[in-house]
Order: sequence, then C-alpha cells, then structure tokens
Amino acid sequence: MEQTGAGGTAAAAAQQHDLGVDAAEAGRHEEAAEAFARAVQLGDRDALLGLGNALLDLGRDDEAEAAFARAVDEGDPLAGLNLGIARERREDWAGAERAYQVARSAGDPRAVVFLADVWRWHGGAPGVSGSEDDARDLLRSAASGGDPEACAVLGTWLFSEAASAPGGGEEGVAALPAGGEVEQLLRAGADVDVDARGDLAWLLRTRGVRRADAAAHAEALALLRSGAAEGDPTGAIRLALVLEEDLGDLDGAEGVLRTLAEGGEPRAWNNLGLLLERRGRIVEARRMLSRGVRAGDVLAAKNLRSFLVRHHPAQVAEGTAPL
Repeated sequence: MEQTGAGGTAAAAAQQHDLGVDAAEAGRHEEAAEAFARAVQLGDRDALLGLGNALLDLGRDDEAEAAFARAVDEGDPLAGLNLGIARERREDWAGAERAYQVARSAGDPRAVVFLADVWRWHGGAPGVSGSEDDARDLLRSAASGGDPEACAVLGTWLFSEAASAPGGGEEGVAALPAGGEVEQLLRAGADVDVDARGDLAWLLRTRGVRRADAAAHAEALALLRSGAAEGDPTGAIRLALVLEEDLGDLDGAEGVLRTLAEGGEPRAWNNLGLLLERRGRIVEARRMLSRGVRAGDVLAAKNLRSFLVRHHPAQVAEGTAPL
C-alpha cells in the first residue's frame, strides 16, 4: 500500500537521502545529486549538504554554493565550512572568510584552520579582513587550547619557514631547538596530519645527522616507515632518502621507490632514476627518468636533461650501457 501523509513523505525523503549517500560513496555523483535533490524537495533539509557536495564533485560550483548557503540559512551547523570551500573554489576569498566565520560561530572546530588558511594566503585581498599575522595568532590560540589540527598546521608552517629561509635548508632545520615550539607543535599534530608527522620525522632526522643524535635518527626512521606503510608518498620518498644517504641501504631505498612509483606517485620515478644511475644501471635510470617526464614531473625533466649531458645518448642506447 502506498504511504500517504507526513509520515509517508518523511519516509520517502529518507529513502532518497539514503540513495544519495550510497551513490556518492560509489562515486556516482550525478545520481547522488539527483537523489539528494529529490530528498530536499520532499522536505529533508539535511540533504542539502549532500546535494552541495555532489554538485562540487560534478564541478557545478555555483549550484553547490547555493545549496550550502541554503543549508546555512536552514541552520545546519556543518554547512558553513562547505560553503567556504565552495567559495574558495571560485576564488571568492572574502566570501570564504565570512563562511568560515559563520562555521566558527556555530562551533565547528575545523573552521579555525580553514579561516587561518584564507588569512595566510589571501590576507590583503579585497574584502578579506584578516592578515598572515592574524592567521598565526588564531592558530596559536587554538593550539594552546589543545586543537591538534591547529598544532599541525602551525607546526608545518613554521617548519617550512625554517627550511626555506635564506641560508636555511638543512641548516635552518638543524637550528630548531630540541623540544622547542616547532617540535612541540609537530608532535601534537603528528597523529592527525601526515604532513606534521613527516616534518617531525625530517626535523629528527636532520638533528640525528647533524648532531650525531642516534635516538632522534631512530625515531625519525620509525616515523617515516610508519608514514610509508600508511600510504604517505612524501614520507616514503623521505624514507628512501634516509635509507640511501644515511644508512647506505640502496636495495631498501630502491624497493621503497619502486613500490611508490608503481603505485602511481609521479615524483618517485625521478628519485628512482637518480638512484639507479648511482648504482651504475644507466639504461634503467634513463627509463625511470623518462617515466617521470611522461608523468609530468618538472624535476624529472630537468634531471633527464642533465643525465643526458653526463651520459651521451649513444652510451645509453639499449644494450650498450653497463647493467
């Protein structure tokens, strides 16, 4: 028997909502958008969030923004963050800032790092009220309150500054004090952010090498192995560098890079090619660098040009180079 009345409408809306969720999880975004839209028409305002997400996945950013804005108006506490993301997709930095402020006021803890990101990169843009200094202050305040994501973002930011400052690089990282602010922030954020874990590992690795701190180096290696095992490509590349440069384990480094490259990480071909060149396997090295070029890695293209200067093309023809 067909259901009628408010109960039947609610049940039909819930059914469409569930269909939308299932389609979205399966990557059928057009189908998901249609189901969520039907749920909204049947009175399910919670489906607006799913509708907006499906529209974003379809590249229909203006429609997604409208769905999220309506969800905010309907009082959905999660919609402000999504509204900000949709506006960032359209490079509406001022609108994104307003949306993240709404999400923050609604108690969404994730809004802090999104708002700080807008202030950090787009402070000074028309209509944006915050600056890079405001972003630091906001993250420090959230970090002092125990927000691990704010710790991760601020920690990786400060680590990057140390590494990229004039005269920085490994020297800048090595100069960071043991137990100082950067290390504390990275440790607090390492469990929730792969970049924080990777930067913590590299800080410890640098300390281990520069200060002959065996304990720091061992901890760094463990963190990098953990990251690589969990699918962090940057962690895996760093692991291969540590194996090759610090431990002289060329077989181990090659295994890490091959697994990473064959898994679809374009940067790994470059590193693998350079490692194979070091091992005297010139033909293979050229192939790997060429794979990196085909994958769109600019660094691989640069290194391939240098490689061909070091090894005349005739030397790397099939069957003529040492294997």
